[in-house]
Amino acid sequence: MKVTTLLSAVAVYLAVAQALTIQVETPIPQNETQELEQEQQQQQEQQQELTPTPTPTLALETPTPTPALETPTPTPALETPTPTPALETPTPTPTPTPIPETPAPTPAPTPAPTPAPTPAPTPAPTPAPAPTTPWELKKIGHDEVVPFKQPAPVTISEKAAVKFKPQIHITNGCHPYPAVNELGEVTGGLKKTGAPSSKCKGSGWGSQVYGRSTWYSDVWAIMYSWYFPKDSPSTGLGHRHDWEHVIVWIDNPDVPEPRILAVTPSAHSGYSAQVPPDADKVDGTSVKVNYESKWPINHALESTTKRGEFQDLIMWDQMTDAARRSLNEADFESANVPMKDGNFLNKLDKAWPFGKK
Repeated sequence: MKVTTLLSAVAVYLAVAQALTIQVETPIPQNETQELEQEQQQQQEQQQELTPTPTPTLALETPTPTPALETPTPTPALETPTPTPALETPTPTPTPTPIPETPAPTPAPTPAPTPAPTPAPTPAPTPAPAPTTPWELKKIGHDEVVPFKQPAPVTISEKAAVKFKPQIHITNGCHPYPAVNELGEVTGGLKKTGAPSSKCKGSGWGSQVYGRSTWYSDVWAIMYSWYFPKDSPSTGLGHRHDWEHVIVWIDNPDVPEPRILAVTPSAHSGYSAQVPPDADKVDGTSVKVNYESKWPINHALESTTKRGEFQDLIMWDQMTDAARRSLNEADFESANVPMKDGNFLNKLDKAWPFGKK
């Protein structure tokens, strides 16, 4: 009986040991572990029921079933490695993606130093104005004076002056010459030597007739003047310079067909008059005058039937200031400028051909 009991205990011990070994080797999930614990507990209870309770004597003589009692409790199952080891399995450390090296920024080119602004050149000091020199009349050779070109007429008076420009016939003596240029240089004239027309048969630059006009006692007066380098009836007679003029009197320059009312040519500081002029002494609207010396008397103008020459007309107001000043101030000795400021109205008054004003 004792042997049988001992064998049964050994068998139980081996079975339990085998079961524990299997449990240790194979990880059992927690729910299965609980079921196994329950089965083991039931088997132990059944084993205890089947195994007769040993007597005290037998227990002292025979090794106690301590080994069976010391059978590992379910605690070892609880200590069975949990899935944690799987989690603790070192995961492969990912190879770090190499971070591309950020290229060092290209340093900005060092700007060239800004040159200091070039200072503006110091302006030269303004020269002191030249001292005003007194006006001085300049004379040039009689054949060096360049005449004014006849400008296109613009005003009513200019148009009338061109319309009635006279023609001059030269019987003897000098031909007309320009007396002043645009710079104010005046002619020096000629000595009263040689033949009456010696050295004065015409300027290579062309000639000139000077005009000036105005209302005078309700009649429009146009004065035309010519300059001659000398007035010499014969060698040794006469004088340097000569001015002669004719005044054409018209009713009104601002009407479609102005009419010539009278003509007064100059003669020896006086005038002859044609009121109105003879038809054969007018060529359309151009009166005809003759320049002649009746020896031994000096030259003078008179109305004529002979056709003459035309010259470029320059009106007083069309000339340069310098030219007007020179004509106003120049000394032409025995001759005088009829249309200058100091003479013009006096000449008109003296030549008035219509009786009492």
